[in-house]
Amino acid sequence: MLKERIEFLCKKKNLSRKELVDGLVTPAHFANILADRYPLAEDLAEQIAERLGVQPSYLLRASAEDEETLATADKIFTELSKLANPATESYVDQLEDRNDSLVVEMTTYLMKAVYFQQLNDPTAYDYLHQTYLNFYLEKFGRSDEVELPVPLKKAILFYKIQYFRSKNHYYDVLNNVTQLIRLVEEGTENWLNAQNIMMEACIQVKQFDQAKQVFEQTMRRVYDDRLFHRLTGLYVAYSGYCFAMGSVQEALLTLSMAEANLVYLENAADMLTTILNNRIIMLTSIGELDKALEEVVRFEALVSREREEMQQMMLPVTLIYRCEIAFARKNWGLLSQHLDQLRKTNLTTDQQMGLDFYESQLALAQGKQDAFWKHAQKCLPYFEALQHPARLEQLYETLAVVSEDSRRYKESSAYYRKLVYLLRKK
Repeated sequence: MLKERIEFLCKKKNLSRKELVDGLVTPAHFANILADRYPLAEDLAEQIAERLGVQPSYLLRASAEDEETLATADKIFTELSKLANPATESYVDQLEDRNDSLVVEMTTYLMKAVYFQQLNDPTAYDYLHQTYLNFYLEKFGRSDEVELPVPLKKAILFYKIQYFRSKNHYYDVLNNVTQLIRLVEEGTENWLNAQNIMMEACIQVKQFDQAKQVFEQTMRRVYDDRLFHRLTGLYVAYSGYCFAMGSVQEALLTLSMAEANLVYLENAADMLTTILNNRIIMLTSIGELDKALEEVVRFEALVSREREEMQQMMLPVTLIYRCEIAFARKNWGLLSQHLDQLRKTNLTTDQQMGLDFYESQLALAQGKQDAFWKHAQKCLPYFEALQHPARLEQLYETLAVVSEDSRRYKESSAYYRKLVYLLRKK
């Protein structure tokens, strides 16, 4: 790992390897040191470190993999693989970015990236990649091909899992979480987290039998070891299974069980947010719009007790809930009001695409075909990439109708074909 660290530091300093060791050792001898054929002498490390602007220990201990080092990296992985919460925030704030051991340092950066992704902080997430992670992921990102210490391998797998989840690439999630489960001890918090992700991935790729097996296996372990603080997360995951199988009422009942077990959690707010989110989506999907609106009001009351920064971050979430309910009711006046508010907020990519979808449907209802076409075309590729059936069904149908009305028969035919294919898959 010394070689990779030297290359990284040289890149930052815009130095070639030859320039780095000029007058100290021959490039051939230095290449042998970096290939671990010879040890790096302390006096040489001091001279090279001075040229790179680092401490000698940052080079001498770059490849450190002793028991204490691996334990430190494993603790960082365990702490930051939890849901983002105030305790995690405090832990992140105390973590030093730089560490003599590359195993610890890279684990820290990977898990911080996951943390900032959970917080939906693209600025911090991108900064970590531009200043550090992009370089090292190119070297070590294929954890199935590169022999790495276990804590770092776990961190890479978890990072990739979270990345692929954000892209809805669930076959990749399933592949990586399967590898991760082999590396964590059964019954531990890390194992339980991985089991929940495994369930989610199986549901998304329609491996329903396996999803149920994972749930039953994990539930047995939870009761055997009296790990009742995991019940809420398990019931939330199982409700997703029920919903995917078309058992919406059972899914809603399971969410109620998840909420009833919040008493076992130290910090229940995050899980309550997830429960409310899922319940709103489920109720809206079956046309129980009054009940869905009641849950939105509960959600807003919960958010109102958070700090101002969190309230601002959650505002577009609750507005999108209200947009969906107004859209389902074809209440175009109310939808227009919600969209006016939504345009004034800071939106994620997903929320921006949601805004464009609602804009397209509102424009169509108002007879503004040009505006409809503009917004529909803007969000269509995004929902196609996600394979979002509900959005695609609406978009294909309306695009086909508008194309036909505009005598663009070839385009209309193409959208109808896509719609038929989508409905057959359902």
